[in-house]
Amino acid sequence: MTRLRSLFATAAAVALITGAAAAGTASAAEAGQPREPGCAHLVGSGPGWADIYNECGYTIFASVEVDGFDPSCIQIGPGAIGTIGLEPGDVPYYAYEC
Repeated sequence: MTRLRSLFATAAAVALITGAAAAGTASAAEAGQPREPGCAHLVGSGPGWADIYNECGYTIFASVEVDGFDPSCIQIGPGAIGTIGLEPGDVPYYAYEC
């Protein structure tokens, strides 16, 4: 009986750990925020614009990747969000530092 209880406890622990990991992954995916390396992160976009967040404690220059010619870099202060203009039809994939 002890072996059965031990097996059940192990299975329950694995289920809890797997469930917690899946919940963490789901919340990151739901937020729709892929984590790019560096300070610049794409946090929103719409027709003709994209928002870039600077998570670092210093000023950066950043832009976004689009099909074709990327927009010019903009200056973004520490912890701030900068809005960059896009051409009609441009869809930003990610932000990067210039």
